[in-house]
Amino acid sequence: MVDGAILDHLSVIALLLIVLIGLPHGALDGSIAMHLGAGRSFTSVLQFLFLYLLCSVVVVLIWYKFSALSLSLFLIISMVHFGWGDANSKTSLLFFLQMICHGGIVVFGIVYFHVDEVIPLFDMLTEGNSSLPIQVSVYMFYGILFFTALYFILIFKTRSLILRFLELAILWLVVYGTKLLFSLKIDDVVGAIPAHLFAGIWGTLIVPATNPDASFSAQLIGVLAVNIFIFIVAYIVWSIMKATVGLRLSKEAETKGTDVSETGVIAYAIRD
Repeated sequence: MVDGAILDHLSVIALLLIVLIGLPHGALDGSIAMHLGAGRSFTSVLQFLFLYLLCSVVVVLIWYKFSALSLSLFLIISMVHFGWGDANSKTSLLFFLQMICHGGIVVFGIVYFHVDEVIPLFDMLTEGNSSLPIQVSVYMFYGILFFTALYFILIFKTRSLILRFLELAILWLVVYGTKLLFSLKIDDVVGAIPAHLFAGIWGTLIVPATNPDASFSAQLIGVLAVNIFIFIVAYIVWSIMKATVGLRLSKEAETKGTDVSETGVIAYAIRD
């Protein structure tokens, strides 16, 4: 924590709301429970709250005692969670493949391709015992590669899967695109280039694969026109900014980070 940093009244209110109500990811848990019947009586509400808090305490205690194993299980559960929402096949095999491939690349692809950046975070979550979740992530990534290859083979048997596989290809493009930027020493801190430029170009060019009324040449002309226009306009705007207000951060901001220099607090617990 930065010396001298204080919380104003709005920050205190926001913190209290987070503590009392919960973070957005679980903010609707109470409403879901009421919808499922937990609000039938005052006793059932108390029972739900007790079990809900008990589960939270148990998870914290298990994580405290077996942090490395807990983090490994959390990553696998996250893969299932994200993949389950993306899977839509009515057959069990294809549903499983979609769940593993779509959810797995999002979770384990990041760990595999950015292991040097992930290790400090995992060390913080496991008190320095990050070797197990890292190994699990690597093996899971290899498994995802296998299932993705199987998924691709099944496309030739079930042509209706081609659109979903093209969606999966975008995820791989974003992951590999981020790795490419790292190798070129391009600092894209929010992942805008892979997510919007690479994936946007791919999504535009691949339209003829599912839409017979579209042509590759027209899509390519559109991609070139948009990117050339944006490049020229952005170059002019950024040149003006460079000549007037400047583009570089101050020496203090480059050393400490803009979170500290501009807001006075540390936004990230991990420092280079």
